[in-house]
Amino acid sequence: HRGVTSVALEINIGKIRSVKGARQTFELETDTFDFMVPDWQLSKPLSVSLEVVNEGRYLSLAGTVKTTVEGRCSRCLDKVTQTVETVLAEQLLYAKDAYLYDHLAVGELEEQFYLYENDLFDISEIVRESILAALPMKILCRDDCRGLCLKCGQNLNRGQCDCDTTEIDPRLAILAKLKATEEV
Repeated sequence: HRGVTSVALEINIGKIRSVKGARQTFELETDTFDFMVPDWQLSKPLSVSLEVVNEGRYLSLAGTVKTTVEGRCSRCLDKVTQTVETVLAEQLLYAKDAYLYDHLAVGELEEQFYLYENDLFDISEIVRESILAALPMKILCRDDCRGLCLKCGQNLNRGQCDCDTTEIDPRLAILAKLKATEEV
């Protein structure tokens, strides 16, 4: 039985960092993870399976991330659960070797590589970006969610309420008041 941890998602790449062609596999699991957005939380442990290969000038990192997350529908506030399986594919560059890429324009180095400075490399940011890219920008329980009644709060997916939801254009509201006084 593999224990569930709640530490940072760190891998130790010290064994392969300076040996061209070396490869190492990692299996990580955590039951806590900060997405840095309030919309989603883990509902099942997050597992990461990856392989890091020394390609000579840089390390290639490839693997998969699997988890289940939950959030609240932005229209009706019901709980929404979503399974996520996504692929990781990144290049890691030892910060002291950045000079090898002096030919790149400003900003291109950071677009192409994740820089690391020591043998412990935290993959949390890579995992976070991968998961958030796989999730919808707006959480909906279903595409045709009817949301909540603006007057009584009834979930309109579960049934219609008796509220008068006739909307009057605010520019014409004065006419409605005039009509109401005439009918009295």
